[in-house]
Amino acid sequence: MNWTEARNYCQKNYIDMITWKQAHAKLSASIVKLGVTQIWIGLHRDPEKGSNWRPINVKTGVGLLGDDLSQSTAWAEGQHSGHCAVIGDDQLWYSDLCSSEYHVYCSSGERVNFHEVKLNWSKAVLYCKDLNYDLAIIMETSRAKSSLGGWIGLYQQAGNNWDWISDGPSDYRNWAPGEPLTADCASFDATTQKWYSKKCSQKLPFLCTYDNLLLVKKNKTWDEALRYCRGIKKDCDDSSGVCKPTYEILNLPDLSEYSYVRGRIYKATTDEVWVGLRFLGGTWWWTNGDEPANKEMLMKCPLQWDHCGTVSKYGTDNWITRDCSEKRNFICHKIT
Repeated sequence: MNWTEARNYCQKNYIDMITWKQAHAKLSASIVKLGVTQIWIGLHRDPEKGSNWRPINVKTGVGLLGDDLSQSTAWAEGQHSGHCAVIGDDQLWYSDLCSSEYHVYCSSGERVNFHEVKLNWSKAVLYCKDLNYDLAIIMETSRAKSSLGGWIGLYQQAGNNWDWISDGPSDYRNWAPGEPLTADCASFDATTQKWYSKKCSQKLPFLCTYDNLLLVKKNKTWDEALRYCRGIKKDCDDSSGVCKPTYEILNLPDLSEYSYVRGRIYKATTDEVWVGLRFLGGTWWWTNGDEPANKEMLMKCPLQWDHCGTVSKYGTDNWITRDCSEKRNFICHKIT
């Protein structure tokens, strides 16, 4: 699938496409065993600033989020580069990574000269400047003295915006059909363990992230949520006829896991979701029989009916107690 199709598939059937953090040496070995070399990863060129690369936003499922990774050492050489325009041998224009090497066109006014040196785009800019020229700014009346391909002074700023070096005045464009095509999506190569920029329309294998959590965006009381989770799917022994639940309402004794869970419940339609915390027999319990590790955070004598626990998707680092008859979304986990 192409990059967009792959991400949509992962979001529909799992959580999301794997992130750059999950593309590591251990994963490489598994990919190679499958006979696969390159896979899509959740890393994309920033549409607002073409020189930046940012991770996908797994929390919201939309857009990009996080630090610029364009200078990461995980890139294969030159692969994080921006896009620049090159004249092809057919005299039509094509986009390519600015780190690629081509011959050079320098210009002064409408006069355009071809130079046989082969340089990347940045070095081509300096080469022309040393000759007191610009990397070629092409106007409709310009005439090049060669039919060979080479760099010109047009580069991608952000999104579909292409500008001339030194704010050149020309509006002229001579793109080949289908151009400019840009390599704005990232892949991971399992053999080199490096990132590569690819055209997003290219077809590549991919991997999706998943966990044992299931957010249920249905509004139910705490008891209804408990029964719902336990009734999702049951593992039955054909010989004995005994069936065991494969899901349980989420038990979350370790506060260190809250940050991850908050990210997973971001798409809930209620501000808080039920978890498996319940006040019974004068104390707080998880539905698996464990006592909360941080019981001092909970009221020893909760308000009448506030005997069930929730977690909020908005930044709180502790459990919240609510009336068990209130209706809200909830989260289940698969029993392993």
